Amino acid sequence: MKIKKNIFFGGLNELRAIAALSVILHHIELFKHRDQLGSLFDYKYTQYFIEHLGKNGVFLFFVLSGFLITYLLLSEKEKNRTVYLKKFYLRRIFRIWPLYYIIIFISFIIIPVLVFYSPLFSITPSYYRMIKDASNYDLKSFLLYFMFLPNFALKAGKVVVGATQSWSVGVEEQFYIVWPIIVSFFKRKTMLLIFLSILIVFAIINLQFSNSLIGKIVTIIPFEFMAIGALGGYFYFKKADKFTQYTKSNTLYIIVLMLIAILISVPVFKLYIQNIILGFVFLLLILITINSSNKVVLRSRSFSFLGTISYGIYMYHPLIMFLIFPVFYKLLTFYNNIFVFNIGVLMFIPGITILVSYGSYRYIEKKFINIKDSKFKTL
Repeated sequence: MKIKKNIFFGGLNELRAIAALSVILHHIELFKHRDQLGSLFDYKYTQYFIEHLGKNGVFLFFVLSGFLITYLLLSEKEKNRTVYLKKFYLRRIFRIWPLYYIIIFISFIIIPVLVFYSPLFSITPSYYRMIKDASNYDLKSFLLYFMFLPNFALKAGKVVVGATQSWSVGVEEQFYIVWPIIVSFFKRKTMLLIFLSILIVFAIINLQFSNSLIGKIVTIIPFEFMAIGALGGYFYFKKADKFTQYTKSNTLYIIVLMLIAILISVPVFKLYIQNIILGFVFLLLILITINSSNKVVLRSRSFSFLGTISYGIYMYHPLIMFLIFPVFYKLLTFYNNIFVFNIGVLMFIPGITILVSYGSYRYIEKKFINIKDSKFKTL
């Protein structure tokens, strides 16, 4: 197979943007629900949608990561006859670690100091209780977050305001440790068997042994969604032309969007089974989206821009919520108008998050991305 010098899949940034914005909406409504401010959680017809919207956005990220990393690793192995593990890990470090540790510093140091010195933040009860709980900031909690194990920290009940969203980044980093080793040391048929085995074994454990020790561990590291993406990346690498032929159908794209709309809005199957089905539908969406022959898929400069800074959007938005909600609590008390309150938080939290994320990307993250691309590129 002939490997292109530069691999770029159009449309993926748009999907990243949608996933990140979905997480923001979920967290805003979750916060309002906790503080009893009239949330979409509280309405029968929106409860399922909003309750699972955040994780569905993360599952889209996971499937996309599984697809893209697998395809890129296979391309690297085809071109160079090996996977340069050191360069792979350094690329991930330069892209992920700087922003991650900025968030950890803000969450463990800046936010508690602000709460200690300013009475303003005491008027948001759900955040205030979590921050005042010293057990969330003990040595165990710090080490788990610091060592890229925030998913294990959350399982242990360590809820650190501003950093809880990093659980999925921890899962991604754990995935990045394992996947290049699989692709590097195993032949294609063997690695395909491994991807299938991970998906099947994780699914069986979740469905039959969820209360066991292994079941609890498996729920912390949901690699089955990466495995779904990896299967897509594997077969797309082998049969890109056939996938391009079959995914250019506008009808198929509409059907996939309708399936996603149903699966994220209403419970049809047992939750875990529905999530797995949704994972495969997300994979179909990805395969259709990257097909430049399909003229109806989402292509938007605005969404592409948001996708470029989506890591920042995902990581900074809890901090912005922490800062913005007390201000609008004050306004709500003053004006006693829940409509103005809702419009305000739905405009200002995403808006300020995007501005902060852009500044972070341009003045901080981009410096490390340039090092990553100039020193550790393999394709």
